[in-house]
Amino acid sequence: MDKMQLGPWTFTPDDYSIHDKAQRIELEPLLSKLLHYFTEHPGKIISRQQLVDAIWQQSYVDDNAINRAISELRKALQHPEVPQSLIKTHHRKGYSLQLPHQTNINIEQVTNDGSIVLDQATPYRRRFPLWFIALTTLLLATTAVIFYFFNPKPALPLESSKQDDKPRLVEMELVTRQKVTWFKGIESRPLLSPDKQLLAYSHSQPDGTLRVVVRKLGIGTGSALQEVVIEGNNNLYNIQNWQPLSRNLLIQVIGKDGQDCKYQNYDFSKYPQYQVTTLTSCSGLNFGTAQQSADGQWLYYSKSNGGLYSSNALLAENLASGTVQTLLAAPSAGLGVTIVALSADGSKLAYILMPESNKPDIYIYEPSTREHTRVASLPFPLILLGLDWSIDQASLILPGGDGILQLNITDKSKSLIKLPEGVTLGELTMLAEDQAYISGFTAGNATQNSMQLIKIERPFDATERKITLLDDVAGSAADLAVSPVDSSSYAFSANWTGSWQLWLHKKGQNVQLTEFAPDDQRLGGINWSGDGRYIAFHKQGNLHLYDNQRQQLINKLESNDVGQAVWLPDNSGLVLTRLQDNSQNLWQLDLISNELTQLTFSAGTFAQFDAHGQLHYHRDGKLIRYIDGGKSDIELKTSSDANLVALWLLQGQQHYRFGMLGHLERHNIVTGETQLSQLPYQLLGIHLDPHNPDQLYATVFVTPELALEFIQWKHKP
Repeated sequence: MDKMQLGPWTFTPDDYSIHDKAQRIELEPLLSKLLHYFTEHPGKIISRQQLVDAIWQQSYVDDNAINRAISELRKALQHPEVPQSLIKTHHRKGYSLQLPHQTNINIEQVTNDGSIVLDQATPYRRRFPLWFIALTTLLLATTAVIFYFFNPKPALPLESSKQDDKPRLVEMELVTRQKVTWFKGIESRPLLSPDKQLLAYSHSQPDGTLRVVVRKLGIGTGSALQEVVIEGNNNLYNIQNWQPLSRNLLIQVIGKDGQDCKYQNYDFSKYPQYQVTTLTSCSGLNFGTAQQSADGQWLYYSKSNGGLYSSNALLAENLASGTVQTLLAAPSAGLGVTIVALSADGSKLAYILMPESNKPDIYIYEPSTREHTRVASLPFPLILLGLDWSIDQASLILPGGDGILQLNITDKSKSLIKLPEGVTLGELTMLAEDQAYISGFTAGNATQNSMQLIKIERPFDATERKITLLDDVAGSAADLAVSPVDSSSYAFSANWTGSWQLWLHKKGQNVQLTEFAPDDQRLGGINWSGDGRYIAFHKQGNLHLYDNQRQQLINKLESNDVGQAVWLPDNSGLVLTRLQDNSQNLWQLDLISNELTQLTFSAGTFAQFDAHGQLHYHRDGKLIRYIDGGKSDIELKTSSDANLVALWLLQGQQHYRFGMLGHLERHNIVTGETQLSQLPYQLLGIHLDPHNPDQLYATVFVTPELALEFIQWKHKP
């Protein structure tokens, strides 16, 4: 009996079934015939007419019948190990069978048991190229930072700009690699207890809930004997860190409405039983982690006074007295302090500082001396999600891409442990010098398959609110901007064809406008000129314009330093966010002369014009009215709600904000009225409709599938 291997599924056409190691699914004859036809043409785009001729064999078939059959086949092929559908839609072209990491396909190759292997050249594995993301609060925040500003590079540097600062390259090969978690959703942030007996990790479920799982490990293996799940119907459980020298796990507990927040200590010294102690309250979502000192007296954490995405200071709270000390003030711009990690003996606190340039600095703080020492500065913008100590506590470990950057804290030398291609390291926790539990979740991989665009009608009226998914296509769709001259037309970015491209929705149809070469770099910052002729956007730090009249792409600035751009009211140029050296500032570009003029000199991002043509911008969680780019500029708003993004969107007399937990806010600057709402989505961005104040669009996060792995490596011979 012929069998075909389709990723995790084995397809047996003769008995109309697919099966994996755990289950067998019997397909309807039509679906089996449809799947068989796809397997005969793997990777090739098959038009709807070809399907009609081959499968239905009729002169006319209702489009709904084809749509229904494709949808049912996709549902049948869904599998926890496959983050995207095996059946891919090619807009206005047809469908194709996409096998994970498919290379040289030979459908005639037969194994000893008679099965036909479609993908013999490359073993099956999940495909997550560059965000996202256990959806812990930290990773959600990471997403939005990339969404609004710049795309990070996918891996740690092989070398820096200085030749003498080049890391020593140590190539490794894998000895063991095995999947160790199996829940649906994202499993991330693996953390081993100091005695290496308990593994805790975060689990973001498909319904948006966030919980913590703690398992006991087998002796000398990555296997699990039992697990304890910490969850609650009305709370999100955000894993932080193990307390040094103990089995106490620090967890941030946040109400789903974002209003109730506290740090709790979970004592697992008598695992699986545990005791819970509430340590202190917190202000809500935060870009960063916290750590309790070895003696239990102090809580180290990062906090912003300006809302989500404004700069974080490093604080230490005395848990007995409640007094809070500022160990490091927040920088004037940038994310500030993010990840913190205490050494095994609790004597040193390592942390990542994200300055205005978004080029991370790695520091060590010693509580006994109150000294801060910089261990390393990485040479390009990058969001780091992992920070750990080596087993001997002599080095810091930073995972990224397919490498582990090891920083010696004494001589500040660097070593890059290079693992084979195909291993994606977003986070890790060391079990031994050559063993680790890892998450493949990086600051970029969720952009590939985990974002969708929705339309929200009457967003602030819970009884009349209507939410519509714009497109149900494999891949992600992210940024969107409605045409200022046509209320039914909008531009958006999507990676439906293997790379991020600019698309136009017009007269009910989606049309691809650009043909960029395949890569993982996001396309964002979409902004229309007031007359509707040009669409500005950025990709890989370069500014592009699309001329709708001539249907032509114009590469306007290829400087690799451009972020968000907004058109001047008279359409004669644009105001840009530019990242240069260690600062983000606003610049004005004249379209005729191509002359660039600097507008702000002490940090400025996300420019906007109000209804009167007055320029506004953001700095450190504040909305500022531009006067001269210096001391005369007027501070209008300061964010104080940690659950809302420190970013105001201006439209007419209304100011809008949003939060990761689905919060929406609209403030009327004339009447002073503020309206609040909470959507059942994890929001990554909102996009206003200039024609209709009772309608807006949003980018929402859709939880992909991502498991933890156990790996062991050795020196490559």
